[in-house]
Amino acid sequence: MERAASGAAAVAGIAHGSAVAIGGEDADTLPWALVDAVREAGLTGLHVVCSEAVLLSEPVRTLLAAGGVARLTCAGDGGRAGGLPGEIAVRWLPPADLNERLEAADASIAAFLAPIAPVAPAGPVGPDDDASQPSQPSQGRAKYRREEALRCDAALIRAVRVDSAGNLVLGSGPAGTDARMAKAGGLTLVQTPAMDRRPLHSSEVDVPGIHVDRVLPAHAYP
Repeated sequence: MERAASGAAAVAGIAHGSAVAIGGEDADTLPWALVDAVREAGLTGLHVVCSEAVLLSEPVRTLLAAGGVARLTCAGDGGRAGGLPGEIAVRWLPPADLNERLEAADASIAAFLAPIAPVAPAGPVGPDDDASQPSQPSQGRAKYRREEALRCDAALIRAVRVDSAGNLVLGSGPAGTDARMAKAGGLTLVQTPAMDRRPLHSSEVDVPGIHVDRVLPAHAYP
């Protein structure tokens, strides 16, 4: 684990066209210093993966406005995310689907089959139909769809605490999307308010340091 002296040093190695996951549950848990550093690096053709709440934050909106983002994969329904640049291709996913695809990347599974919800028959229920029975998939429709793992070239994460070995304590816990992004990222970059002098106990660790490449100490958003 490397301690980065600046935002530019932290994001070194992210290339044009990279898939970049941005963690956080809202603007307060966003790794804003790392997002700003990506924008200032002038990268183009990026594929950004994040939640809808993070997409609404000022640092991410500024990144989009800079013109370096070509694709977005967002956990949410898009109901609040108006005014996105028209040239950006957007795919909305339920949060559970995004987590499944990140988990597959962490497990080195290239693709997997996800069940398709049964489709209710069209039209009113007839007198001979049993409404208590579960609906069946429509004729000719597959019962499963193929989903690809969401492997990210880099993951930008914000941690509450980080020790000298790079072990992380996350506000969202070990089962949250941030932890999945950290494990699915080829290059995992972490922003933290300060480094922890003492080693974290294993019971405190949300993400082991083996998944962490660089840590950038940075305080509250100015």
